[in-house]
Amino acid sequence: MKKLSKILLSIVLTLSLYNVQTIHASDSNTQIEYFEDGSYCITVIEDGNTENLSDISVASASKTVSKSKKTSYYSSANVEMWYVKVTGSFTYGNGSAVCNSSSVTAASKNGDWKVSNKSSSKSGNTATASATGKRYINGTLTHTVTKSVTLTCSATGKFS
Repeated sequence: MKKLSKILLSIVLTLSLYNVQTIHASDSNTQIEYFEDGSYCITVIEDGNTENLSDISVASASKTVSKSKKTSYYSSANVEMWYVKVTGSFTYGNGSAVCNSSSVTAASKNGDWKVSNKSSSKSGNTATASATGKRYINGTLTHTVTKSVTLTCSATGKFS
């Protein structure tokens, strides 16, 4: 009987550890997009800071936060070439969400790439940024990639 209870306890502990790992994996804020030439983009939602905490009343239950979402373009050799990042300030709660501001940061991480056409916008509960990366070899344009990154806030503060 003791042996059976030890086995059952072992199974329960194993299953509980398995569920924790599964939940952790499904909470990932990372997306990967692969291209035919072997290059790829990794997009990650980054934590920002909560703003104006002293202005939040318990009755209103609305919060203002700053979040960022970054897309990095990598070569087939796994080297980051350039990135574009949108940062937005969002207020959410009481059944709604709104984007208060949006800004773009984009830069080259490799001497062959130049970044241009940086822009950002906001609409409703969404902040968007875009930029174009251009690769030059010996002064000749060989590759052009335009990427947009969109960050959306739900009324409950879930970001996607």
